[in-house]
This record gives sequence, C-alpha cells and structure tokens, in this order.
Amino acid sequence: MTIHIHDRHHAGKLLAEKLESLVQGKDCMVLAIPRGGVIVGDEIARILGLPLDVIIAKKITPPDYPEYAIGSVTFDGVLFYGHDWDRYSDDPRFQEEINKKKAEVTRQIQAYRGHTSYSLEGKTILLVDDGIATGATVSVILKWLEKKKTRQIILVTPVIPYTTHEVIKRFGIQIVAIEIPMEFSSVGQFYRKFDQIPDQIVQNILQKYRK
Repeated sequence: MTIHIHDRHHAGKLLAEKLESLVQGKDCMVLAIPRGGVIVGDEIARILGLPLDVIIAKKITPPDYPEYAIGSVTFDGVLFYGHDWDRYSDDPRFQEEINKKKAEVTRQIQAYRGHTSYSLEGKTILLVDDGIATGATVSVILKWLEKKKTRQIILVTPVIPYTTHEVIKRFGIQIVAIEIPMEFSSVGQFYRKFDQIPDQIVQNILQKYRK
C-alpha cells in the first residue's frame, strides 16, 4: 500500500485543493472534530479563508464493554443507534452511561468554545475529521446537523473505509476524501506521521478564529 498522506497538515492541504471549487460563492464554515480533525480543519480554513469551529460527540459503550461502541451522543442528547443497541439498552446502568457521556461532551465543548450555542442556519458546513473508522461519532453529528437548518453538509476526511463510506452516504450528503480503502485496519495506517495531539494545540488553533 502506498501512503499518500504525510501528516494532518498535509491532509488538510490536499483536501483544501479538492474543496476549492465546491465552496466558491457559498457561506461556508469548517466544523472540526477534535483533536486531530482540528489540525486538518485549520489547514482547510486557512487556505480557503473560512471560519473554524468545533463539534464533539462521544461513543456510547455497554457498561461491561468499554471498548465496544454501540452508538453515540451529542451534548444536547441527540442519539445515534448502532449495531447491538437494543441488546444492551435495557441494562439499568445504560442511561447512566448516556448521561455521563453527555456531561463529558458538554464539558469539553465549554472548555474549547466557552458555550454550547451554535448558529449554523443557511450555512454550508464542512464537517472535518482526521479519519473515520466505524462512523459512529460522525453519524450522530450528522443527525445533529440535520436539525440545524444548514444549507448543505459536506463530510471532509483524509480516509474513510469503503464500507463506512457507503453507510454515511445514506445521509444524503457529499463526502470528500483522499482515501476510500476496501481494506482497513486503522486510520493511522494511511499516514506517515499520526501522533497524539495535545489539548493545548487545539486551544491555540481555536484562539486564532475567535473574534
């Protein structure tokens, strides 16, 4: 497999090239998913001269299987139901898990933005992440965006597996990607450099876009 993406900055530059003709004349905003998505989104926003903001969701996992995502939730309680949701949702501890994740997301958004109000009506949203695997997090954000009266949603990511791509397409949105592999084990395999992003770097980037 040839790796075409050096790092997240490079990914942002490649994606900005693909997006240039799509965003012309539109009221666009880059909405990035921390943390890695903010690095990619920053490059796109800088090159295309667009505002940047963040949105966060959390995967929901069964009480005894913390690694197994069966859905996801936004800060204001929009839910995405994945495989096996019904199998675990009767567990009395399950609502506690949802409430815990909602609180975590709210706390993170407050830390990054200072508030949880979004004004997205009539805008073309470029929803950016540094790579998508199962699509559980992105799916709940797309459901959330559907309620926001946006003009158009374009999902922008360096890599998304073919199977996930086909599922996400059902939202009726445009997807712009560099790699849509048939064989996929992790997002990191498509980058030469895929390091952890410290919170402070995300904070510093967001600071630049605050009016």
